[in-house]
Amino acid sequence: MKIYISSDTNGKRLKDILKNEIEKMGYEYEDLSKDGFDFVDSSSVVCEKLLEENSQLKEKTDDSSVGVVIDNYGAGSYMACSKFKGIVAAEVSDERSALMTKRHNGARILVLGQEVVGEALAKSCLKSFLSHGYDGGRHQIRIDMLNKML
Repeated sequence: MKIYISSDTNGKRLKDILKNEIEKMGYEYEDLSKDGFDFVDSSSVVCEKLLEENSQLKEKTDDSSVGVVIDNYGAGSYMACSKFKGIVAAEVSDERSALMTKRHNGARILVLGQEVVGEALAKSCLKSFLSHGYDGGRHQIRIDMLNKML
């Protein structure tokens, strides 16, 4: 699994902390951030990368790439990610939500707000998000319903 990570200017500090955590956990990652990004830019590059990768895969697997997007409060990045058809993003501020949104909602993007979660909680949310894949099965019905809405 590869992790695409990006942040706007306000989320840079937490992004750099999480990059170190990703390295410690042994995952491959790519930082897609550029100087001067706002939350729309940082969210868009991650969504576009995942959608590009989706078009090359026959089916989603547990080792499919995921994204992490960070801004000041999380809400802006979450709204930007939600504009992309086929992307399920989750703005979380606790470990259980990070885990369950991946398992039951098939979230591919973890959105965090630097001013909402501290360093330790952000690391814990990241670990929870990465610890399991998507359960599929009965949960796929909701994903299909969401994709029909857009």
